[in-house]
Amino acid sequence: MKVRGITIGVFLLLLAGVVVFWITWRRGEPRRTSIHTLERLQTSLSEANPNALLDTLLLPAALAQRTVPEQAEFINKTLRDEVSREGVVALKKAGQFGPLQEMFPVEATRWAKQAGVRVEDCVAFKMERNGIRAEVVVHRSGTAYRIVRCNNVKQMAS
Repeated sequence: MKVRGITIGVFLLLLAGVVVFWITWRRGEPRRTSIHTLERLQTSLSEANPNALLDTLLLPAALAQRTVPEQAEFINKTLRDEVSREGVVALKKAGQFGPLQEMFPVEATRWAKQAGVRVEDCVAFKMERNGIRAEVVVHRSGTAYRIVRCNNVKQMAS
């Protein structure tokens, strides 16, 4: 009888641990997926892969009427000096992450409006080093994550 009670207690303790782990893991999913999206952007830029590059971004309305090669060329020229593998690693390790409104309360509404998305559907990374601020804004739509803004990530590399 005593062994059965101990077995049930251990089982309940293990179950509680699994539930806590699962909840913690699920809460971290937006951050992990956002980092993965930023890593895909960096890879697409370094490999000059226009289709993969455009899949990682939410394009500005001004580029919508351009051809895919024109869009990719513009984005590549604009972002190639903003992102590096080392900068992404630094952001992953030391960057703050959360809802866009919390990370950038002053700029959030303006940035979301420029991208044509709702502030509530965006998350962001922020990191400051040597007087420079890195900004990454990611739009979440269901399971799709696309970068809206990416600035100074390369400068975060140590």
